[in-house]
Amino acid sequence: MWDAALYDKLSKERMQPSIDLTARIADVACRRIIDVGCGTGLSTIPLRRRWPDAEIIGVDLSAQMLEKAKLTLDSATWLQRDCSKPLNDLGKFDIVFSNAFLQWLRNQKEFLENTSYLLNEGGVLAIQVPDFKSMPASDCIKLTAEEYPEISKSVENTLYSENYDIEEYYDILNRYYSEVEVWRIDYYHVMPDHEAILEFIKGTALRPYLARMDHDTAEAFQCKIISELKKCYTVREDGNVLFDFKRIFMLARR
Repeated sequence: MWDAALYDKLSKERMQPSIDLTARIADVACRRIIDVGCGTGLSTIPLRRRWPDAEIIGVDLSAQMLEKAKLTLDSATWLQRDCSKPLNDLGKFDIVFSNAFLQWLRNQKEFLENTSYLLNEGGVLAIQVPDFKSMPASDCIKLTAEEYPEISKSVENTLYSENYDIEEYYDILNRYYSEVEVWRIDYYHVMPDHEAILEFIKGTALRPYLARMDHDTAEAFQCKIISELKKCYTVREDGNVLFDFKRIFMLARR
């Protein structure tokens, strides 16, 4: 179960990639936009600011996230849907937008193909996905999870939370779209301590593990994660810790 309040911690840091992605979309005659995996609506705000008159639909599987989204932005339509399945019944759109959702899907190639059928001619697909597997924090989780083999196996069997390489995304998009752009940005988040890094990843990468643990096990697990994080992220001269978060961006035109 997604925790909307936890996810919205450090909302400025979570929102910046969607701001940057929105800014890179060329000017289009935009009447309809869909935000796939919209979460609490943070990613939808830049879209509304850029296209104030467009119809915007946000879709997400989590009812809790959508309740928060309704409070975040009242000028969009929020729908509870399984976004891993085709959304063609919702009609055609000028922009299909998705921020930090694709990595949760097992069928990413199928999703990227299906989204091409959602777009009007000349429409734009805009996607951001965390490149978490390239980050030391990912290694910290995997190393610690080895001490909990049954839980780790359960997570691996039921969930998928890893992106492809940027080159593979480029190849896939070129099969269904034109004018494909891909790029990566490193966001250096200034954190007061390693516990703040833990809080950042608790709402996403750690969530599947913590959901399968009782309170005491979860507490021990998180303490071990912090120990590993301290080995990878150095405290700077001012006492803060720089958390380098890598993200992959994709733009493609129908």
